[in-house]
Amino acid sequence: MNDETVVDVQTSHALTRRGMLTAAGAAILGAASGFALARATVTETEPRATAAAAPETVIESSPDPTPLTRQLAFYGDHQVGIETEPALHQAYVGLDLRKPSKRNAQAAMRLITDDAARLTSGQPTLGDAQPDLATNADLLTVTVGLGHSLLRSAGLGDREPPGFPTIPAFANDALEEPWSGTDLLLQVGANDPVALSHAIRMLTKDLSTLTTIKWIQKGFLASASADAGHIARRNLMGHPEGGQFPVPGTPQFSRIVWIDDGPDWARGGTVLVLRRMRMLFDTWDALEKDAQELAIGRRQSDGSPLGSDGPDGALDFNAVDANGLPLIPLDSHVRVAAAPSIEGVILRRPYNYDDLLPDGRQDRGLLFAAYTANSGKSFIPTQRRLTEQDAFQKWISAVGSATYFLPPGVQEGAYLASGLLT
Repeated sequence: MNDETVVDVQTSHALTRRGMLTAAGAAILGAASGFALARATVTETEPRATAAAAPETVIESSPDPTPLTRQLAFYGDHQVGIETEPALHQAYVGLDLRKPSKRNAQAAMRLITDDAARLTSGQPTLGDAQPDLATNADLLTVTVGLGHSLLRSAGLGDREPPGFPTIPAFANDALEEPWSGTDLLLQVGANDPVALSHAIRMLTKDLSTLTTIKWIQKGFLASASADAGHIARRNLMGHPEGGQFPVPGTPQFSRIVWIDDGPDWARGGTVLVLRRMRMLFDTWDALEKDAQELAIGRRQSDGSPLGSDGPDGALDFNAVDANGLPLIPLDSHVRVAAAPSIEGVILRRPYNYDDLLPDGRQDRGLLFAAYTANSGKSFIPTQRRLTEQDAFQKWISAVGSATYFLPPGVQEGAYLASGLLT
């Protein structure tokens, strides 16, 4: 649950839709027998089920009072759902191939690419029995990740992208098998929970002969209207959830998030570390508010750093009180999480979750998504510092951890990860 970090500072084969679906169908028969405001084009259109909109579309106006939807272009240099505005609802779907192979991985990626392009443009997938549910694509995104297990089972272990090491288990982790890594990840976000559920159902239905679902983790954000002024969206412990750094569309964002070295098929991609962080409310709720704020390093009321004048105040690690003690404690979460350089920064996207365990207990916490060009230089050293020094670690427990390579975006006529899988 890292706070925002403070610093000083395809190749692909052409593919027709008919050819793609024919090839995918052949692979399915074979199998049966044996996740940028600046980068993605934002389009405001009325919900409809007509032909797919091209990436470059225009704003349409209408006297109809139906709310406009914001459609994010699926095709582009980077996958949608990373640099784009976070949707209110997000789900992470972990899938395993029924019969791991490069051929079946290719078939899965072809199907995902076609379905995702349709869904994000407000169109139903082929064979959709409820096509009207596809029309509300407000901030609907589909982002795809490949796990270490898929690359190795497909004979591509020697082609693992730069900055994609296996994430170790840390000393205070309490990892549970249901939330471990998978061959594939679907990151699906939407403002409308019905549209989100429909998209997940269509994607997993079309992949059902090739894959099995290992887990689905669903998260949500507080609506922007839930907090006044500049207060960031809060987590379930009541604290504002950090800031927005790096800023989308800036050179810093590109340097921190997008892979810019290695083979062509990796450039423009990123690495996602997904952690399921269970909040330990029994002991947290027993703390006085002042003690909670000292553990975090921020005021609960408005998210402002301790010792600052307001939520826009900077983190001042040199500020001391009348006794010469640091206003932001040495073991506070924000201080320990702060990266020493730009190389250690991550893009953080936390989502709240609230589930029920099989034994009837509530399971509440954060689905913490960290995007980085190199997790070995950013996420891993940051998490090691938190494990060893962060006072807040007493009140959270990492029960799930999975890592994925998110390949670069795709142009129309190709499929995601084609450069890697061919």
